[in-house]
Amino acid sequence: MNQSDHIQRLKLIAPYKKEVFFALSIMLVTAVAQLALPKLVNYYVDGLAPATLFASFHLYTLLAIIVFSLLSAVRFYLFERLGIKVVSHFRLTIHKTLLHKTASYFDAINIAELASRINADTQMLKDALTTSAAQAIRATTITIGCIIMMFTLSTTLSLVLLFCIPTFIFATKLLSKKIEPLSEREQDALAKTNKIAFDNLNGHTLIKLYSWFGSSQNRYHNTTQSYITCAKRTISAIAVFQAFFNFLIFSSLIIMLILGSHLIKQNTLTIGELASYVLYLGMAFTSLNSLASFWAEWVHTLGATRYLFQLLDNDNDVEPLAQSKRRFIGDIRFRDVSFYYPNKPEKHIFEKLNIQIKQGQTTVISGPSGNGKSTLAKLLLGYYLPTNGEIMIGNHSLNKLSIACFRKTIAYVEQEPIMFSSSIIENLIPEATNTPTPDQMNRVISACKKANAHDFIEQLPDGYFTQICDRGNQLSGGQKQRIAIARAILHEPEVVILDEYTSALDIENQQVIEQAMHNLLVNKTVIIISHKQEHIANADNLILL
Repeated sequence: MNQSDHIQRLKLIAPYKKEVFFALSIMLVTAVAQLALPKLVNYYVDGLAPATLFASFHLYTLLAIIVFSLLSAVRFYLFERLGIKVVSHFRLTIHKTLLHKTASYFDAINIAELASRINADTQMLKDALTTSAAQAIRATTITIGCIIMMFTLSTTLSLVLLFCIPTFIFATKLLSKKIEPLSEREQDALAKTNKIAFDNLNGHTLIKLYSWFGSSQNRYHNTTQSYITCAKRTISAIAVFQAFFNFLIFSSLIIMLILGSHLIKQNTLTIGELASYVLYLGMAFTSLNSLASFWAEWVHTLGATRYLFQLLDNDNDVEPLAQSKRRFIGDIRFRDVSFYYPNKPEKHIFEKLNIQIKQGQTTVISGPSGNGKSTLAKLLLGYYLPTNGEIMIGNHSLNKLSIACFRKTIAYVEQEPIMFSSSIIENLIPEATNTPTPDQMNRVISACKKANAHDFIEQLPDGYFTQICDRGNQLSGGQKQRIAIARAILHEPEVVILDEYTSALDIENQQVIEQAMHNLLVNKTVIIISHKQEHIANADNLILL
């Protein structure tokens, strides 16, 4: 843990300076008001208050309590609202960063684990950075105020307490060194339980088919037990500190009562002043306990969120945005292209591959399974860059800076199209959400008619606004294929890649899809990955891998 870790997290509230200042101002007012309570007790115990129930002093006191209660509610609301804003902005930042990560990055991580960490870790940061931090500032203010007031009541008693402060600071430092690594391991363990749960639920059909219920439950049970073990260690460290702190509080309180009663006998302290002093002492120790709890939570948060901040700091796996709106067109040439997947460097997919795909023609890529047909498509889509050699589109090289520009000209229809768990209209044009403009709606309907998708979409319960649930499972394979084709038509591509796009369909669906394809492929550069003889026979060029 170093200073930059603290600064990095505190910077998250920088955009909300005015809101922070306003909330802190109210909090300081309530803290100062709370410091008046023990003095009020002193006033009443020593018999200095008016005897009449409806005296103006009592009425003003009641009014002050009402104002204090209202300000406390406002303070809570402001800090909670601030926390929601901060954590939501942080999540948006992480989400934006992840969307621009390369395919290699996603090959190396578990998405379920990542999603779990984004939600759980940022929620922990929200609580520590706003509400808990505000309480810590309030506790600091009250502690300082209590110490000042205690010295004004009795210097003798206050000097005896001074030995507690260095003891408290030492114990807090010891706690922070212990908790940070424990909390990091705890969050890692929690993320792994979510990873296993996602795998089991995502593969529920496979578990049912092979009766893997016992082994799947055991995997989840084992990771859960690992999390429980890590969580117990963190809790144990905090519990030991709490025990020590409670001992410090109550032993100091007893000592103060003993010394205070002795001072009363010597007439150097009144009963009301001792009562007031004990209340200040209790408030001070309660505030110190809050500070210790906050520090434990803060250090816990530092360890838990380190993964997310490292993710934001790492820009090695980020794809740049499009540098221009230029559309790349022309022949596609592979020049001495060699490639292996970053996570499998020992397995070379291509070695000095040289091929040419002519603009405006249909090229079929065929060959045995495992020879790199789909990998070639991934290279063209810019998901990966060649290990050696280069890919040319016309006179332009496909590299890290030009990928985003080239994607403006290319569409991809795969065997199992990706569908978002949203409405059909959002799967076709995400920017439309559920309130498309008339122009957007006309474009979508036109594309769906060309893709032979309009009729079946109109028959769905809510038409184009029907929610298609997880990965579009409620749609048939042919329906998903036609939506994918409509999506490609809307993109207005120059190059279309078709990857085994009819291999899983029956004859009737294949005919519908082929008819829809005819509307998509007019005057396009078409790359078909297929084993089917009819595709090979109708192609202008054939590349065997």
